Amino acid sequence: MPDFVKEYFLGLVDSLQSTLKTPDAYLNKVALTAVILVLGLFLYVLLKKITARSGKNFTKKIQLHNAAKQTVVTLTIVTVLFIWVQAINVLILIALLVGVIAVFMVRGLTNNIIGYFVIKYRKYFEIGHRVEINGIIGDVIEINTTSFKLLEVRNGLSSDSNTGRIIKLPNSIIFNESIEMVGVANTFVWHEIKYVLSFDSDWQLAERMMCEAGESYFNETVLPQLKQTNSRLVNEQEEMRPVFSIDTNDAGVVLVLRYLVDYKQGTSAKTKLQRTILPQLIDHPNIEFAVVEVKVFRG
Repeated sequence: MPDFVKEYFLGLVDSLQSTLKTPDAYLNKVALTAVILVLGLFLYVLLKKITARSGKNFTKKIQLHNAAKQTVVTLTIVTVLFIWVQAINVLILIALLVGVIAVFMVRGLTNNIIGYFVIKYRKYFEIGHRVEINGIIGDVIEINTTSFKLLEVRNGLSSDSNTGRIIKLPNSIIFNESIEMVGVANTFVWHEIKYVLSFDSDWQLAERMMCEAGESYFNETVLPQLKQTNSRLVNEQEEMRPVFSIDTNDAGVVLVLRYLVDYKQGTSAKTKLQRTILPQLIDHPNIEFAVVEVKVFRG
């Protein structure tokens, strides 16, 4: 703390102590403070009644009520300060308070502006990219100097569809939170389809059906998109082809097909694969889906 500020507050404390040591002055200030508080309360009640009759618009009433409350509280505090300390000291205290508030506001604004330049010129993310921050998933629809907006995706929905809600976040959040980004280097992510078959099912046949559907989807949909958007990845297409895995649990045999998909087409791609695979599995007599049995014991 600078020396002049420290000296000012020490002098202010000495002034208050000298006031407390003078009984008459002290009692007069206490009485005057009580009067000011009563007047402030009376003024607040009066303004509250006036705002209650200001119209039928509920939002406007709330705004007027809050403005009246803040005005009365501010005037009361300033008046009490004038009673207990010298006028010049009150002005200095108010100036210091305004300065502190301004520093915090400017600091937040500065961080947001710096965040904007980091996002824009370091290609952190762009409009159209999908990001996840603190469990919030959304597509970037706007970036300005202080904040960016996301069109929320998923959040309880079983698909990757948007919820219709727009979430506004400050640019400075990129310095404080980890961000997962999709669509920056490429637009493809891995999704999977899972089926659980009974143990006596012909799971080898089901595997062939799923792999054929996955390969067909890759050749007809994914490969053309790779050639258009990122030709470099075409040379690595063997690593991007659908992957099949098998496992077991208490219910039966678990078959999983992992496949590459453009993050904007996750729901449509899954629906397309389901429409191809499900009829084949259902129609074959040697394939049965596992059924979880629920037994109820009666005493």
